[in-house]
Amino acid sequence: MIFVDTSAWYAAEVEDDVNHEVARKFLGQVSKGTHGVPLTTDYILDEAMTLLRSRRNLGAATSFARKIRSSNSVRIAWVDESLFEKGLEIFSKSERRTWSFTDCTSFALMRQLSVSEAFAFDRHFREAGFTVFP
Repeated sequence: MIFVDTSAWYAAEVEDDVNHEVARKFLGQVSKGTHGVPLTTDYILDEAMTLLRSRRNLGAATSFARKIRSSNSVRIAWVDESLFEKGLEIFSKSERRTWSFTDCTSFALMRQLSVSEAFAFDRHFREAGFTVFP
């Protein structure tokens, strides 16, 4: 399994993003199963949709959501109360970091499921001890 972050989804979707070509190429590898099943959360989708709407438009955001939700390969984990609490524990201990609460729920899920790899252009995953691709 490989965790897919907001930064990766956004780069893959937006053609003029500085990481677009690299993201599309790596996403192609992920879709072939090279890194296992792609995993993301509803919080990540929320961030990606909000970013797409604010920087692009509503159509780009809703199209992205439909595509991911209808994918047979992407696994979406929903942040429940238990995962929220685990994320909050990480968040409360991150005083020297600039990790968002969404980052912390992602880290909690990854640790819970023993996922060590992330597809991200966000340094926070590396700071938290995960292997980051591409």
